[in-house]
Amino acid sequence: MLYGNECVRRDLLKMAAGERLAQCILFYGDKGTGKKALSKWFAQLLLCETDSAPCGQCKNCKTIQNNVHPDVVWVPHSGKLGGFSVETVRNICADAVVAPNSGKRKIYIFDDCDKMDVRAQNILLKIIEEPPAFAYFIFTAAARQSLLPTVLSRLMPFGISACTEDEAMLALENRGYSHEDALEAVLCFHGNIGQCIDYIENEKVRELVSLTKEAVSCIIEKREYDLLKAFCNGCTDRDTVLSFLQMLEKVFRDASVLRLDMSLPCVGCDPEGAKALAGRLSAARGQYFHKCILNAYSAINSNVNLQLTLSALCAEIMTGR
Repeated sequence: MLYGNECVRRDLLKMAAGERLAQCILFYGDKGTGKKALSKWFAQLLLCETDSAPCGQCKNCKTIQNNVHPDVVWVPHSGKLGGFSVETVRNICADAVVAPNSGKRKIYIFDDCDKMDVRAQNILLKIIEEPPAFAYFIFTAAARQSLLPTVLSRLMPFGISACTEDEAMLALENRGYSHEDALEAVLCFHGNIGQCIDYIENEKVRELVSLTKEAVSCIIEKREYDLLKAFCNGCTDRDTVLSFLQMLEKVFRDASVLRLDMSLPCVGCDPEGAKALAGRLSAARGQYFHKCILNAYSAINSNVNLQLTLSALCAEIMTGR
């Protein structure tokens, strides 16, 4: 069952009813908002055997749901960065001109394209510009800017957003999670069902949330040594640091927004910390902190030493408060 993004689904259904479906589509949005689930739903819409597509009950719909349909290809990630290598894309381009195995359409899903090789994107251009009549291409990414402008110009983009907190609670409880676990997750990640599931099932995610809350508390109470200690002890590898910086940035975003209107919803994992920060944060300071975190994020992506980057961020935040 899908939750949220009803406008996107409605638009796609209207296009299908008028036989105006684009052959190349991009679903973009934050991690955990349901881009993979929506990709499956769209594949079912294209290949469903009934008049009420997607029915979810016919053979095609069930095999797509179980990832075993012969004409729905989840393109494997490859290359050093976990994107899609030139060789992988060339193989897909060669396969895309071959007729479907069992139906009238063939679907290729490039999931999580944020680290897709530039050369691979350029190789894709011709096939997505003039795809065979039976071939459809679905791309997902956190941001549109992850893809080249030349590639984007050939795709129909759909922004995917988190659902409501009530929908997230319903989805989590329908999956069998307890009301208490679901509520704790939603308080941190709101309507982002994927991240709520990660929070419940992954201890590392819960530790990152605790680290973020501790960092916010140190900033509010001006405890510079404790902030640096939390940075150094909790962030020991590149991926953890990047995830932590994303969480911290969202809390600062919430604080900046709440400073204008305390009734507005939060998107970060520490709403209470954001409220406390809001009373101490000027507009200029909010922008400054945002810039500091983005600079640190960029530095980590450029392989700058983790501890040096975090130490510098700590000094910037505490001296700029």
